[in-house]
Amino acid sequence: MTAEKIFTISELATMFDISSRTIRYYEEIGMLTSENRDSMTKQRSYTNRERRRLKMILRGKKLGFSLQEIKEMIDLYELNPEGEAEKSRIIAFADSKLKEIEEQIMQLQMLREDILTYKEKYENSRVKT
Repeated sequence: MTAEKIFTISELATMFDISSRTIRYYEEIGMLTSENRDSMTKQRSYTNRERRRLKMILRGKKLGFSLQEIKEMIDLYELNPEGEAEKSRIIAFADSKLKEIEEQIMQLQMLREDILTYKEKYENSRVKT
Protein backbone atom coordinates (compact mmCIF):
# COMPACT_ATOMS: atom_id res chain seq x y z
CA MET A 1 0.00 0.00 0.00
CA THR A 2 1.40 3.39 -0.97
CA ALA A 3 1.49 6.29 1.44
CA GLU A 4 -0.89 9.18 0.85
CA LYS A 5 0.66 12.21 -0.84
CA ILE A 6 1.36 15.01 1.61
CA PHE A 7 1.58 18.61 0.42
CA THR A 8 3.40 21.50 2.06
CA ILE A 9 1.69 24.85 2.33
CA SER A 10 4.11 26.19 -0.29
CA GLU A 11 3.24 23.41 -2.71
CA LEU A 12 -0.48 24.10 -2.38
CA ALA A 13 0.04 27.84 -2.69
CA THR A 14 2.01 27.33 -5.90
CA MET A 15 -0.42 24.72 -7.23
CA PHE A 16 -3.41 27.06 -6.89
CA ASP A 17 -1.59 30.37 -7.42
CA ILE A 18 -2.59 31.76 -4.03
CA SER A 19 -0.62 32.96 -1.03
CA SER A 20 0.34 30.82 1.94
CA ARG A 21 -1.49 33.42 4.04
CA THR A 22 -4.73 32.58 2.23
CA ILE A 23 -4.30 28.90 3.09
CA ARG A 24 -3.54 29.76 6.72
CA TYR A 25 -6.68 31.92 6.79
CA TYR A 26 -8.84 29.05 5.52
CA GLU A 27 -7.30 26.92 8.24
CA GLU A 28 -7.97 29.60 10.90
CA ILE A 29 -11.67 29.71 10.02
CA GLY A 30 -11.98 25.93 9.99
CA MET A 31 -12.26 25.27 6.28
CA LEU A 32 -8.96 23.37 6.10
CA THR A 33 -7.00 21.27 8.57
CA SER A 34 -3.27 20.74 8.43
CA GLU A 35 -1.62 17.54 9.54
CA ASN A 36 0.85 17.50 12.40
CA ARG A 37 3.65 19.90 11.68
CA ASP A 38 7.12 18.61 11.03
CA SER A 39 8.94 18.85 14.36
CA MET A 40 12.13 20.20 12.79
CA THR A 41 10.77 22.67 10.24
CA LYS A 42 7.37 23.45 11.82
CA GLN A 43 6.06 23.26 8.22
CA ARG A 44 2.32 22.71 7.82
CA SER A 45 1.40 19.68 5.76
CA TYR A 46 -1.87 18.82 4.04
CA THR A 47 -3.39 15.58 2.76
CA ASN A 48 -4.92 15.04 -0.65
CA ARG A 49 -8.34 15.45 1.03
CA GLU A 50 -7.37 18.98 2.10
CA ARG A 51 -6.02 19.70 -1.38
CA ARG A 52 -9.45 18.74 -2.79
CA ARG A 53 -11.19 20.92 -0.17
CA LEU A 54 -8.98 23.86 -1.14
CA LYS A 55 -9.81 23.29 -4.80
CA MET A 56 -13.55 23.32 -3.96
CA ILE A 57 -13.14 26.46 -1.82
CA LEU A 58 -11.44 28.30 -4.67
CA ARG A 59 -14.00 27.09 -7.21
CA GLY A 60 -16.80 28.26 -4.90
CA LYS A 61 -15.17 31.68 -4.50
CA LYS A 62 -14.81 31.97 -8.27
CA LEU A 63 -18.52 31.20 -8.63
CA GLY A 64 -19.38 33.95 -6.16
CA PHE A 65 -20.39 31.90 -3.10
CA SER A 66 -19.59 33.18 0.38
CA LEU A 67 -17.09 31.26 2.52
CA GLN A 68 -19.94 30.21 4.81
CA GLU A 69 -21.93 28.82 1.86
CA ILE A 70 -18.86 27.04 0.53
CA LYS A 71 -18.09 25.53 3.92
CA GLU A 72 -21.64 24.27 4.30
CA MET A 73 -21.69 22.76 0.81
CA ILE A 74 -18.33 21.02 1.29
CA ASP A 75 -19.36 19.74 4.72
CA LEU A 76 -22.66 18.45 3.32
CA TYR A 77 -20.93 16.74 0.42
CA GLU A 78 -18.30 15.13 2.63
CA LEU A 79 -20.93 14.03 5.14
CA ASN A 80 -22.85 12.05 2.53
CA PRO A 81 -21.97 12.57 -1.14
CA GLU A 82 -24.89 10.37 -2.26
CA GLY A 83 -27.49 11.77 0.17
CA GLU A 84 -30.59 13.30 -1.35
CA ALA A 85 -31.03 15.87 1.42
CA GLU A 86 -27.41 16.98 0.97
CA LYS A 87 -27.83 17.23 -2.81
CA SER A 88 -31.07 19.19 -2.38
CA ARG A 89 -29.36 21.72 -0.11
CA ILE A 90 -26.46 22.16 -2.55
CA ILE A 91 -28.96 22.63 -5.41
CA ALA A 92 -30.75 25.26 -3.30
CA PHE A 93 -27.45 27.15 -2.94
CA ALA A 94 -26.99 27.02 -6.72
CA ASP A 95 -30.56 28.20 -7.38
CA SER A 96 -30.12 31.09 -4.97
CA LYS A 97 -26.86 32.13 -6.63
CA LEU A 98 -28.43 31.91 -10.10
CA LYS A 99 -31.32 34.14 -8.97
CA GLU A 100 -28.82 36.65 -7.58
CA ILE A 101 -26.90 36.64 -10.88
CA GLU A 102 -30.09 37.15 -12.89
CA GLU A 103 -30.96 40.17 -10.74
CA GLN A 104 -27.48 41.60 -11.26
CA ILE A 105 -27.79 41.09 -15.02
CA MET A 106 -31.12 42.95 -15.04
CA GLN A 107 -29.60 45.83 -13.05
CA LEU A 108 -26.65 46.00 -15.44
CA GLN A 109 -28.95 45.98 -18.46
CA MET A 110 -30.94 48.88 -16.98
CA LEU A 111 -27.72 50.75 -16.24
CA ARG A 112 -26.55 50.14 -19.82
CA GLU A 113 -29.82 51.53 -21.18
CA ASP A 114 -29.52 54.62 -18.97
CA ILE A 115 -25.97 55.25 -20.16
CA LEU A 116 -26.96 54.80 -23.81
CA THR A 117 -29.87 57.21 -23.35
CA TYR A 118 -27.62 59.88 -21.83
CA LYS A 119 -24.96 59.30 -24.46
CA GLU A 120 -27.47 59.70 -27.26
CA LYS A 121 -28.92 62.81 -25.61
CA TYR A 122 -25.49 64.43 -25.41
CA GLU A 123 -24.49 63.35 -28.90
CA ASN A 124 -27.66 64.91 -30.32
CA SER A 125 -27.13 68.13 -28.39
CA ARG A 126 -23.59 68.67 -29.62
CA VAL A 127 -22.98 71.73 -31.72
CA LYS A 128 -22.54 70.60 -35.29
CA THR A 129 -19.59 72.22 -37.03
